[in-house]
Amino acid sequence: MKKINKTQGQDKLTPYALVNQMNSWKSFKGNKPDDARADKNLMLQDQEGLCAYCEANIGDLDPYQQSVEHFHDKSDDSNLLNHNWGLDWQNVFAVCKGGETEGATYPTPDNLSCDRHKEYRKDIPAACEGYLLNPLDIIASPALFEFNKATLHLKPNLVACQSFTPIHNHHSTVEELVQNTIDILNLNCQRLIDSRQQVLNAYNKEIEKMRLVNNQNGPAQLAQHWFGNKWPSFFTTRRSLLGQHAEDYLQIIQYNG
Repeated sequence: MKKINKTQGQDKLTPYALVNQMNSWKSFKGNKPDDARADKNLMLQDQEGLCAYCEANIGDLDPYQQSVEHFHDKSDDSNLLNHNWGLDWQNVFAVCKGGETEGATYPTPDNLSCDRHKEYRKDIPAACEGYLLNPLDIIASPALFEFNKATLHLKPNLVACQSFTPIHNHHSTVEELVQNTIDILNLNCQRLIDSRQQVLNAYNKEIEKMRLVNNQNGPAQLAQHWFGNKWPSFFTTRRSLLGQHAEDYLQIIQYNG
């Protein structure tokens, strides 16, 4: 998971909510299908095509392979007059299908991830703030998650955890909050491990090419290649692999999510 910044003032959901305060997300999609599609595209634009949780590239997929996730459960209608979670632009993200359509290769529920696994857990309250991280509310740098090359797992970045004070935290430490985010979203399921293995394989090939020609600037050039235009899939994994080379380049381009 990486930090996300949402475009303000261009979405269709906010003006709809102002005049349809008691309506649902389902009503918005049904009454304004073109606006709903436009808003999903705006989410994807803000996220540069990446799933808000696992960072898989979903921007180029068929729209039916893209979903909209409500971070705070849209079913929470306890205070509709003051806060309709289903129609809150700050509460919606574009996400992948979470392995739901890949059961033949990666059996579910073990390989569900992202919002699909969050829903499957059934022990996460509708008001999930503080039980897992919201990508709008995390720091851009340093990264709260890091990649372990030996296990291919994501894990909490202990140094980053010490520098971050979350808005909400129902755990005793930030490290526990980050780890619980990984667990709730099942970001270390085998399906995602295999995807990160492909990224690691590509990285190792690039490093071997650099070694053969004694290219000392190779890692810095790879950082520019990976992060110079559109964010690549599995952004955090690539960032962790390149280490300080990635951090130096992200600082140059004033990365903020």
